[in-house]
Amino acid sequence: MTDTVGETGAAGAGRTRKFSELLRHHHREVGTTDPRDLDAIEMVTDLTRLEARLTKDFEKHVHRPLGLTWAGFRILNALWVYGPLPQQDISRFSGSTRASISSALATLESRGLVARERVETDRRQLTVELTDEGRETLRKAIEAQTRRERAWTAVLRDDQLSELVHLLRTLVNQETPADD
Repeated sequence: MTDTVGETGAAGAGRTRKFSELLRHHHREVGTTDPRDLDAIEMVTDLTRLEARLTKDFEKHVHRPLGLTWAGFRILNALWVYGPLPQQDISRFSGSTRASISSALATLESRGLVARERVETDRRQLTVELTDEGRETLRKAIEAQTRRERAWTAVLRDDQLSELVHLLRTLVNQETPADD
């Protein structure tokens, strides 16, 4: 069976290999021949495709059944990790856009999962924090997502998973490269 974002099963693995070959072939046609550049192109493409598949899978199997969205989960998770946050900082800590934060916060607040309070010293500012119900919903989401993450990473040996985590952390924690 093939889903709309990625491939599954043995037949899907063949399509993925074919995609990689075609991707490299087309990049060579437009003049990209450095093997490191081709590897970087394939890595970014694969990470983007994987992120889309993971998001779709987590939304379907974890977040929607709990009445959450991916953005809502990330907001709850950021508040759990960092504690109460100024509303304007939530997009930076949750990895969501400011537009999706506003909408998601309204939904989370209406469900009683977060509470917003005006800052005493600056009434224009809002601080957002998890409620007890928000913590409980997040606990359920984390349990379900951990099961999905375990399933997704089952194809890797422990040492491969550790190395992948190390490599991704290295990429994520670098400064944004300067413009050319």
